[in-house]
Amino acid sequence: MHLVTPLYIKLTCGGCTFPPEWTGSWFQSGVPGLISINSTHIQSRGECSETESYDKFLLYDRALGNLSIYGTPGPKTIQRVYDPLKTNAHTTAFIYCTSSARGGCTFPPEWTGSWFQSGVPGLISINSTHIQSRGECSETESYDKFLLYDRSFNCYKCMVIHEKHKYVLQYKETFCSPKNTLSTICEEISGDAPLYSMFRKEPRPEPQPCPFHPAPFTFTYSRGLGDCVYPPSRAESCTDDSRLLLRYMACPDVPGTESNVEELVCLATWKEGSTRYLVGQISQVQRRNSIASDEDTYRCFIYKGQHGEKSTYIIAQSGDATCNGLSSPTDGSRTMKLTTSDDEHTRCHFPSWIVEHHKWFSLDHTHQYHFTTKNATLKASTHTRTATFQIYAHGQVMNADGSFEEKRLVCHSILEQKDKKHIKLVAHVTRGCESGHVCLSFHYRVPGAVLELRGGSLWEAPQDACSQNVDSPYVTLITTSLTPMQCPIQGRYSIVGSLSDRRRRRQQLPQGDEGPQEECVAGDYDSISIGCGHSQDTVELKSSCSSTMYTCYGGWQEGSRGFLVAAPVARGSSHPRTFCFMYTHHNESSSVTTSLSAVSRSCDRSAIPGRHGDAAYNLTSNGTCQQSSQYNSSASRATPLVALLAAILTVR
Repeated sequence: MHLVTPLYIKLTCGGCTFPPEWTGSWFQSGVPGLISINSTHIQSRGECSETESYDKFLLYDRALGNLSIYGTPGPKTIQRVYDPLKTNAHTTAFIYCTSSARGGCTFPPEWTGSWFQSGVPGLISINSTHIQSRGECSETESYDKFLLYDRSFNCYKCMVIHEKHKYVLQYKETFCSPKNTLSTICEEISGDAPLYSMFRKEPRPEPQPCPFHPAPFTFTYSRGLGDCVYPPSRAESCTDDSRLLLRYMACPDVPGTESNVEELVCLATWKEGSTRYLVGQISQVQRRNSIASDEDTYRCFIYKGQHGEKSTYIIAQSGDATCNGLSSPTDGSRTMKLTTSDDEHTRCHFPSWIVEHHKWFSLDHTHQYHFTTKNATLKASTHTRTATFQIYAHGQVMNADGSFEEKRLVCHSILEQKDKKHIKLVAHVTRGCESGHVCLSFHYRVPGAVLELRGGSLWEAPQDACSQNVDSPYVTLITTSLTPMQCPIQGRYSIVGSLSDRRRRRQQLPQGDEGPQEECVAGDYDSISIGCGHSQDTVELKSSCSSTMYTCYGGWQEGSRGFLVAAPVARGSSHPRTFCFMYTHHNESSSVTTSLSAVSRSCDRSAIPGRHGDAAYNLTSNGTCQQSSQYNSSASRATPLVALLAAILTVR
């Protein structure tokens, strides 16, 4: 007779997870229907209990009470344990599961990453089943209550976690206690239990638009010892609408106030009932080189907006890197009241003849100017490290790390306007979080095609911006929808002198026109025809071995100097370079010579035609297009007759 001894095996079920890439439905030959896999279960196989080496999994089948080991050759099923060396008896094993005791639930995948919490050294890491220093997920309820198991102390705690924003988690928790049901342990959390806030650090959060607009604002503030009203402080917008510059002024009659400049980067906003919250990071602009910790920079805000003739915001700021101690917009470590500044640019718009084309580009397409649909704002950006316009009217500037800063110009006031040809105005300009006022002058050179602008120096006060003459270089802009036009100074010319700098010659040639012969690469042209084609809208440079053709897109005259905007006919889409041809005429004793230069960035008035630029030529006229054509035609007809006469004379 054999003694049958019952053996109870306690299993930790659900203590592992499958790779998230496996989640879905799978086909297997010989299996009816599809096999469903989620993070902890494989349909008809069981739930993950333990894993090893990322390919071996111990699965528990609740229906049969069996364990299966997958990942080794041939699944092995354990139903009965027999140890003849010890008992020489049959031992029946009863396998039971501890109700998904440890690791039987998962956290939302959006929480995975590293989080900062005030008062906790280092960052808190969260993955699908664990919260660092808190434990592993054992059980969950209602998507916000989690029973966590701490292996170090063999105890359980309840965490009630609320996702306020994808970058903000707030939670309350119990002390660690022996095993009990989730509901029983969670009942230990009282209403006045501490509320903890975690702010995402990795993956790095993307700043969100600040909820305070339209800037700029004037504001008053208080640290609890009285309101600092005069002189008023000022809040200014940045090019990036997720940043706000706060310029605090010191009030002589209020203790604890000081002049200071802070930059607020907005990270998260959410609403609870009628209360609105903001989490951001604050940096001291005047102490950027100092090392500031997360404890120093993270702050929580409660705010309330009121919108009428002017927009106002009442704001309360936390005193540390938590959201504790904030109950209303008027109660905080520091309170502020922002009021929209009464700026004139709300009544100023760029003229329709400029904004009818919302986008303008520099000749080399490295700078873009975009007018908003409301005709009040101009955004300028660039895509190179080289600036062509050293004031606040030309575009983004690339930082050393390769990032871009966009400039935004808002129409402040119009000073003068002449028909649809010229306008002079004051604009408020913002670059990063720096701002001021600049004088802008727009000149319409070719309707619908070419626009030029000049900008003055940066001034704090708008009335000073145009107090001096604007003498900065012109920036030449074109639209993307250029239409070919008749070329000026039409005719055929011989090139009697040209710029010998080979490097500049290569810039004049479009990519793909460089031939294998060295003299052609040098661009050693000997003739040029302007407007001699069928449509009279091309410029062609010729030599004995190469030629380059340009399309004319319009021109204008300034005194004795002429300007022509033209682009290579065979230009590549990746290098859409357009040129400004500048020319002057010179009357000499026997003939009239023309000096011509091509510049690739702007119509540079400092460049002398025939001497400076990407290419420069001195020309003598061979007559009009018609005269040259008639001469060539007559010569071609005369050649056979001359040959015939020569043959007759030879025979005689």
